Amino acid sequence: MSIRNKVQESGLLIVDPATWLFPEKQLVGLDLALMMDEYAVLREKLFRERVQALDPVEFRGKVVALYCSVDAIWPPWAVMLLTARLQEGDPNAGPTSVHYGTPEEVRLQLSIGSIQAMDTGPYLDGRVMIKACSKADWAPAMYQALSSRLLPVVQSLWYGEPCSAVPVYKRQGRIS
Repeated sequence: MSIRNKVQESGLLIVDPATWLFPEKQLVGLDLALMMDEYAVLREKLFRERVQALDPVEFRGKVVALYCSVDAIWPPWAVMLLTARLQEGDPNAGPTSVHYGTPEEVRLQLSIGSIQAMDTGPYLDGRVMIKACSKADWAPAMYQALSSRLLPVVQSLWYGEPCSAVPVYKRQGRIS
């Protein structure tokens, strides 16, 4: 007597959320607070000197998250100046992608962007399960983005593992 794999026979398509999680190692945070005076005030002359002291080559080919870790007074042009400086350097080293937000916020934005760009063809009319026991720590916004992306094309959407699943959506009728 052979052992039957009922999960495989069920036709469930298992989606691991970690597939779309932006890798942490490609992300560098740059805190504006490090470029301000001791009173957490951005003074233009000092700020420009500190921006000029940055080596843009150090950031080439990376994703940079610009943020401010302190409650400070700073003008919007500060991030524009930093972005311009970070995108200088060797054009052969690959572009620097600069975003505003904490590293965690930028990672979430980029992860959601990859979900929104994913090919939904393999899931068309499928029975799809969003894997619950993923190695990645997912924010609710990513589950929402994945649901929004898949709902228009799937027959049914589940959350969990094949042994313990929560039904989320089941389409009534057929798409023509």
